Amino acid sequence: MMVHGQNGELERIVRVKKVKKNTKLTLAGRKPFENYGIVNPPVYRTSTVLFENTKELGKAIKNRFNRTYYGRYGTPTTFALEEGIAEIENGHKTIATSSGMSSISISLLSFLSKNDHCLISDCTYYPTKKFAVKMLLKFGVNVDFYDPKNINSIKNKINKKTKIIFMESPSSLTFEIEDMSAIIKIAKKKKILTIIDNSWATPLYFSPIRQGIDISILAATKYISGHADNMLGLITVKNEKLFLQIKDTAVNLGDCPGPQECYLGLRGLRTLSARLERHRSNALKIARLLENNNKVLKVFHPALPNNDNYTLWCKYFSGSTGLFSFILKEQSKNVIYKMIDKLKLFKLGFSWGGYESLILPVFPKNERKIAKWKEKGILLRIHIGLEDVDDLTKDLFQAFKL
Repeated sequence: MMVHGQNGELERIVRVKKVKKNTKLTLAGRKPFENYGIVNPPVYRTSTVLFENTKELGKAIKNRFNRTYYGRYGTPTTFALEEGIAEIENGHKTIATSSGMSSISISLLSFLSKNDHCLISDCTYYPTKKFAVKMLLKFGVNVDFYDPKNINSIKNKINKKTKIIFMESPSSLTFEIEDMSAIIKIAKKKKILTIIDNSWATPLYFSPIRQGIDISILAATKYISGHADNMLGLITVKNEKLFLQIKDTAVNLGDCPGPQECYLGLRGLRTLSARLERHRSNALKIARLLENNNKVLKVFHPALPNNDNYTLWCKYFSGSTGLFSFILKEQSKNVIYKMIDKLKLFKLGFSWGGYESLILPVFPKNERKIAKWKEKGILLRIHIGLEDVDDLTKDLFQAFKL
């Protein structure tokens, strides 16, 4: 039986911890000499797991969250991904789930009960807000949204029942960056759990656990998998108590990613650094061109020095990725939609983090409850892929007549 996190490869673990990030990405979660010398962890498919005798069955029941026990609890492929991500995240352990949204909902449901109170950033991923309003409220949980740019917005809403502060930094539409150390300080003083959706930065450019955040969530559908062909979520925690509570919730809700999905996440992990560097470089080049174009009203990219969030971006992040937004001076919805339809390389679609470039018109004002959206016009969110940056620039400029 495979025991999760107890593989006896102490030398390998020490070696992985000592190397730099790019090397760590190639080593994390791999145990080739426990798999006949095979470089990549195999895809293990199973529902039933057999036990040699009743003594082994008893051991398995007691340690079911940390070993092969039943398919829903994970397979060696799942464990390889979880161990690899925990290593990259500098966390205690990781729980793989079936999607980024399931990671968010499972994390929240693990710690919230009737009459508890939860604070969520008003600029967070819309499905997170929808889950809070549609599901948490139905279960009797009180939810408040806070302005991520106003620390007093948090202070004034905390009460004795507040159990969680949920952050997303930067937000994946409008790219506000929260002063996370200030939020963490408040939360620790009040013994409130902190959770962050770190999908934009990934562990390569920001380490939530090292910063002091309790739980880090990744929509591994995006940059971790990186090929727009996989649904996967990851929850990394700072201690065993959090791990056991979240894992128990995931199992009770019947959530489990398939072994093929976990394998694709591991495959993506190996090239994450190289891909992110290309996303970063391409996106910054295009963001700068848009910022200097007289037909563009505003660019929302936190790594640009003129951006309102630049100081906080420098404080917390070591790099930027391929997702940002901009607004044209042209205000007509019909005109802008016709321009979008003229794009050749940029395709209309939800999500981001794959190799391909995407565009999506969005309306933040409709989704805000506390943090007022003051900008006028349609916000165009773009994900800059791995194509040649000159081709992408030409495509944008011909379609939007820049």
